[in-house]
Amino acid sequence: MLLPRRLAAEVKREAPQRPYSHFGTPARQLGEVFDYAALKGLDAAEVWLSLSDHQVERIIEEYEVMNDKHVCEQEYASFATETFLRRQSRSTKTQADRKWRAERMLQLVTPPAEDSGSLWIAPPIFQQCPEFKFDLRPDCSYWLSLAGFNSSYRSELRSTLYIHKNWITCPYFTVEFKKDGQSADQATWQACAAASVSLYNRYLLKCNALGVRAEEWTGLDRAQMKHYILTFVGAEYDIWVLNALFSENSNAWNGCSMTNIYRSMCTSTAGVRRLESWINEIHLWGLTAHAAGCEADVKKILEDNDIKVSAIDCLVED
Repeated sequence: MLLPRRLAAEVKREAPQRPYSHFGTPARQLGEVFDYAALKGLDAAEVWLSLSDHQVERIIEEYEVMNDKHVCEQEYASFATETFLRRQSRSTKTQADRKWRAERMLQLVTPPAEDSGSLWIAPPIFQQCPEFKFDLRPDCSYWLSLAGFNSSYRSELRSTLYIHKNWITCPYFTVEFKKDGQSADQATWQACAAASVSLYNRYLLKCNALGVRAEEWTGLDRAQMKHYILTFVGAEYDIWVLNALFSENSNAWNGCSMTNIYRSMCTSTAGVRRLESWINEIHLWGLTAHAAGCEADVKKILEDNDIKVSAIDCLVED
């Protein structure tokens, strides 16, 4: 189901990258205490990691014991979720501060439609293949909360992009687990299948926004078309970036590439600290460049429908 849709048409493993050089953010030392919530507009997000040295030691010991005892996949998934994948506090009240928040979803079922009339559809087929009925329940995924969008036009968002349960939209990070001893490929392909739906529909949102004013794609537009993946097999983890591929001499969707940008294990201080950094930096990208890009595209579409929106900010992609 992946190859006929040219999903992971290119699978590459690059030399290990530092998260800061990958995202173009200020470099920080392993274990350096940095308050991401102090950054402008990000104090409402509760997903940031700040592990003490003692916590790192305990994490390493936990993984060593789980490996030794050959525990089931759910034990690994439960521990990693509790330790690294924080979630936002939930409230019945709609937040009015318009600050971006990431919503963590576990085992969320969001099957794509095959028809073009939906705003959440499967990536297109290039060769005959079965329907897109892959298991699309990623163990964990992060979406943008609608609280970041202006309440004056929030009710109109459904006409521009997929919204789940009038709550979340525009996912940017997918996580998949498998127990120690299982094939890493299984986690990789399952995560790719789920993430590719998110990426393709992000691409469609950009297409619709550019079509409003008959604008051409730019390098910045192409750079926004990506999604991050974390796969865990036992104590070993991989960080992946899924990038949209474009047809030669056009900006038509041509599948996506999957690039491994970091691999390590949670059985050493360096491995745990680097994972902490990657997760924080992925959330930083998701709540800044990704969120701002989606918002700007939504505004263009709504403005074309005579809905009053605030000025569209000029985005800078690091």
